[in-house]
Amino acid sequence: MTARYNRPLMRAARALRNAFLSPGRRLFGLRFSRDYLRFAVTAARRWGYAGPGTLHLLGFRLEYLNQANAVFLLHEIFVNAEYGFETSNPRPRIVDCGANIGTAVLFFKAVWPDAEIHAYEADPATFAQLVRTIEANNLRGVTPVNAVVGAVAGSTAFYSSPADPGRLTGSVDPSWGGAIRQELPAVRLSLHLREPVDLLKLDVEGAEYDVVADLVESGAIRWVREAAIEHHVLPGRPDALVRMRAALEAAGFDVQETAAGGMGTGMLRARRIP
Repeated sequence: MTARYNRPLMRAARALRNAFLSPGRRLFGLRFSRDYLRFAVTAARRWGYAGPGTLHLLGFRLEYLNQANAVFLLHEIFVNAEYGFETSNPRPRIVDCGANIGTAVLFFKAVWPDAEIHAYEADPATFAQLVRTIEANNLRGVTPVNAVVGAVAGSTAFYSSPADPGRLTGSVDPSWGGAIRQELPAVRLSLHLREPVDLLKLDVEGAEYDVVADLVESGAIRWVREAAIEHHVLPGRPDALVRMRAALEAAGFDVQETAAGGMGTGMLRARRIP
């Protein structure tokens, strides 16, 4: 049997493994398996499709702009449960930077229905989809903010690509973002942390280094109990990851690499040492 005919069988085997043997299955049970397989069948029928559609998962409705991106986000966030964390707080406070269309917001609400979430998304079109996700699912306790998260307040250049309608790679760094340049409002995250945060999610396509540096230098990092940080290789800043890890460790965090995403990305978990 040729590799061409093996691919559908391999995808089917992966789908079954994801449905029944994944962290998502252990976290959410058979309902997750059922909903995941339904979407996996839909995605397989239009493999590689980059247009819009709708995902129904765990009672939530997610309208996406790009099926290929939706498949990626589903696996990262729900199948692999990359943003799961332990807390005794029944109403955890979560700051989601790089919220995109709200997939992680739905994950957090599936685990902690009473969570308080501040969801930052820079791209205006993607932000509009994030708001639709919040409204379509009648989510309470979610505050969407249409702004770039950075180390300086005001406005900043933001780059995206017309080939990425889901805006997974929009960035303040043109090497990650693309050819479309917009001037967008920016917030200095350190000015907005004024109470304990159970989880800080940073998926900001290259801005994470400046954000973390500012949080540490300003002292606002003291409010963060745990952080999940996607990191990126930036041209001209080969030591950025090493410096960020060192700053977090000096601020009292245990820092571990938890996932290698490929294409110059990875995931750090920083947990405050008691």
